[in-house]
Amino acid sequence: MSAFLAGADVWRPRVRLALGLLVLGLSVASAAEKPATAPADPRRSEAVYRRYCAVCHGPEGKGDGPNAPFLEDDQPRDLTDSRYIGGLSDEHLYRVIAEGGQAIRGSRFMPPWRWTLSPSQIREMVTFIRALSAGAPASPSLAAEPPAGATLAVELGCPVCHRIGDLELMPVGPNLSADGDRVQRAWLVQFLKTPHTIRSFGYHPLSRSRMPDFRLSDEEAVSLADYLITRQRGIPEPSPESPRAAALVQRGRELFRQYACRACHTRDGTGGRAGPDLDTVAQRLKPGWVMRFIRDPQAVDCVSPMPHLGVGEDGARAITHYLFDAAFPQPDSPPSAEAARKGFTLYRALGCGGCHWDESNEVTDRIGPDLSGAGDRLRSEWVSGFLTQSTAIRLWLTARMPGFRLTEAEVRALADFIANLKDPATPPLPERLRFSGSISEANVQAGRRLASREFLSCSSCHLGEEQPEGSPEEWAPDLRISAQRLKPDWIVRWLLDPQRLAPGTKMPSFFSDETSGPEEILEGDEERQILALRDYILSLGGARSGELR
Repeated sequence: MSAFLAGADVWRPRVRLALGLLVLGLSVASAAEKPATAPADPRRSEAVYRRYCAVCHGPEGKGDGPNAPFLEDDQPRDLTDSRYIGGLSDEHLYRVIAEGGQAIRGSRFMPPWRWTLSPSQIREMVTFIRALSAGAPASPSLAAEPPAGATLAVELGCPVCHRIGDLELMPVGPNLSADGDRVQRAWLVQFLKTPHTIRSFGYHPLSRSRMPDFRLSDEEAVSLADYLITRQRGIPEPSPESPRAAALVQRGRELFRQYACRACHTRDGTGGRAGPDLDTVAQRLKPGWVMRFIRDPQAVDCVSPMPHLGVGEDGARAITHYLFDAAFPQPDSPPSAEAARKGFTLYRALGCGGCHWDESNEVTDRIGPDLSGAGDRLRSEWVSGFLTQSTAIRLWLTARMPGFRLTEAEVRALADFIANLKDPATPPLPERLRFSGSISEANVQAGRRLASREFLSCSSCHLGEEQPEGSPEEWAPDLRISAQRLKPDWIVRWLLDPQRLAPGTKMPSFFSDETSGPEEILEGDEERQILALRDYILSLGGARSGELR
């Protein structure tokens, strides 16, 4: 693959584990316990740092994480400040991480991590912070970010559906194995119809993962929601305690302030953006799940960046009453068994199990085309348009290309990345077979005859000037958009040897040897016949010669 792919294993497994959430400034205070500092594994330490710390302290520790602007005057500490960090003992750093800022009269927004991280992990973080303050990253991937398009492709979950060189398939969304315990059915149906951002900085913090829009019909959204609602572990739902409801709401409000939850969550329009907006909790989540999550986030979601704050059952109940204002939703009605069965089929067809891995192991094979050589095949301007608004290319695929609500910059980054996905082992075409920039009308006529049912019968599978045979699910790609989508020289390579470019393809090899081409056309010259087919295919979309360079 390209030079980028050759160096992919330097960054890929670590950078887009790119987690990160919730750690704020270190503050000066007296030392407490005196743990010994242990040698840290830089890669392991970086993964912990990115998961829990980087969203506030920044990817490189400079105190400029994306959540920092929402923390008022209590800004995260710059961990690269060697003068400040050098004046602190290891014991002090350990205590601040373990017990939080309020334990040493420091930042009220720095949470305690002793229930989330083990003592050895905290000691490794002390070593990691020392490395940051020494002026050099503790891990190579902090010094060199990968190409923007490659990072974005992994964060969006593109390898879930497509093979892209050696990019790894990684879960980029939450575990859905118990979604019936977590979300309310009415909200889920609407979310599946019109997905929107819940976590400003991605499910894995500092990533740009997002729920794609599959353009589901009303029936599909209901079926998929009904299937997901069947996935439960049986978390019991608490009842609003009517006589004490007002007191519990007030107690929950006080605990919300005490635990500095607004450092990461928006409530009543103010607060951080590291976690979900809590103004929508009453419409989105179920109280039983919220109560359990507050008590022990990692027991519910093992990769959650939310710190375990040591909240007890009574405290969790009070905070839950506050978040729901004691107005708990009515229990969902049982899902339709028939709809749930349809939803399960749709879940698999859309490849949902790739982004949302769970113990049910419902990950399927990649369901989209191989993009490893897409830079040889696809025109960049077409790729940009397709990423902005996708259309069906391969009607037989049960999957569909979703919309990711990409910005212009993201479209450019992905299009540039795809343009560089080329196979260096592909030999160059001989000069006589390369596209000169114009198509020949004589070639178009000869190509039309070659493609006719009398000879190669291309319209048996492809949309062109005739309707293909059979059902649309069995049709091959639409040839009428080839001029806008494909590079002319790739069409020639494809006609020469489709199996080399796509092993196992249904496309037959019409020119496997020197005697394969019909003798009645262009004197049986296979190379001339291939060029004639190329020009005919390019002409189908009404493209003019000047548009094909």
